[in-house]
Amino acid sequence: MKDIIKRIEKTIYRFNMLDSEDRVLVAVSGGPDSVVLLDLLSRLKDALSLTLVVAHFDHGLRPRDDEGETRFVAALADAMNLPFVTEKALSPPGGNGISLEEEARDLRYEFLYGAKAAHGAHKIALGHTLDDQAETVLMRLLRGSGPTGLSGIPPVRHPDIIRPLIEVTRLEIERYLAHRNLKHITDPSNFEKQHLRNRIRLELLPQLKTYQPGIVRILGQTAEIMGNENRWMEKEAMGWIEGAVTVSETGDNSVPLEDFGKLAPALQSRVIRRIIRRLQGGLRRIHLRHIDAVKGLTRGRPQKRLNLPNGVVVIRTYDTLLFTQRSEEEHKELHITLEGPGVFSIAAVPCTVTIEELKTKVNPEIKDMSPLIAHLDGDRITYPLIMRFFTPGDRFVPLGMTGHKKLKDFFVDQKIPTHVRKRIPLLCLGEDLVWVCGMRLDERFKIRPETKRTVRVTLALSPGPLRDFFLKSPVTLS
Repeated sequence: MKDIIKRIEKTIYRFNMLDSEDRVLVAVSGGPDSVVLLDLLSRLKDALSLTLVVAHFDHGLRPRDDEGETRFVAALADAMNLPFVTEKALSPPGGNGISLEEEARDLRYEFLYGAKAAHGAHKIALGHTLDDQAETVLMRLLRGSGPTGLSGIPPVRHPDIIRPLIEVTRLEIERYLAHRNLKHITDPSNFEKQHLRNRIRLELLPQLKTYQPGIVRILGQTAEIMGNENRWMEKEAMGWIEGAVTVSETGDNSVPLEDFGKLAPALQSRVIRRIIRRLQGGLRRIHLRHIDAVKGLTRGRPQKRLNLPNGVVVIRTYDTLLFTQRSEEEHKELHITLEGPGVFSIAAVPCTVTIEELKTKVNPEIKDMSPLIAHLDGDRITYPLIMRFFTPGDRFVPLGMTGHKKLKDFFVDQKIPTHVRKRIPLLCLGEDLVWVCGMRLDERFKIRPETKRTVRVTLALSPGPLRDFFLKSPVTLS
């Protein structure tokens, strides 16, 4: 059994899993793999200068059996004179809109990371084996997957999750258990054939071994090759994103369409997946059809919008692809009465509006220095003024013109994206538009040589999509 110990040491060094003096949280379910993992690490801890903590999570799926498993693992830790930490799920997994397996895994990782922090551990050791790797690759192949999925289970993740047994077969685990006379618990659910992974382990893999006895190791090698290529492609995608994608203060990602169109299709898919992962923290419920739909958006007409799972929205503007997270702000209405000079906070934009009556006359030939400041002919202004959003049919006389123009047509001419048009506040006097804030005054309310009274309106935008737009694409009032 010295071979397996040497193999574990080689795996640890090969993937740089552990450092001297590391405190390792060992996840132990009581099953054969985790029992062997704990036994091997306990035999190596002095040589590698490790401190071990045993962790066990009770999902609550089989109350009577789970309690027995907890007692078994606690006794195991006690026999090795190791600290033991355990937790039971407040309620069994299920009924939250995701698969039982996914929810159970999420709960387990939540516990493990909490225990890691509480005990000052550096790493979390899990007992996945080479057979688990082979099963995972086959399962993802059957469901349909690309290089990321076919990379299987990474030996190291994040980098605090480590899997020292990832190059050890299940047969070797069984031989080690027998040689060391180690007791373990058998989970009866591992033999329930309604689960795809179980059918792969119990039916498909034995069949494949009749064609290729070394299929488990071959699938493991395939996963490693795919993993290496996957990491290279991820690095390429991240390099492109860092150089080309603009991230706003609110986390929106703007992708330049011209540059994006020059990428190879495989790299385009990587970029899309990376940006979605950055927005929502993962790729749950995101499938190939969603990635293809985003690609299709790049070839479509401007102002198209795509709603993805988990609140991610992709908007095709004239020259960019905007990835954003849907929020309640999109649905807010705006109709604020401004009774006179003062400071007004408007949450729906969000912004602050300041109205001032100036005592000094403003030269009508001098243009406003900021698109967010407007000087109005106070002789034509009466109160109250109204601040609202765009409504179909809005018309005004753009500064410098003599006739009315539909506001929608003005926005189109200025290449203002649809999602921005709906958020630009409009300053109104009755039915008349006075100022398309940040964009253009109405000709009828500009300062004239004969103007005696000047009203200054200043818009201070809070962080949000509108402020991001004006910071990125400043416009003038002329």
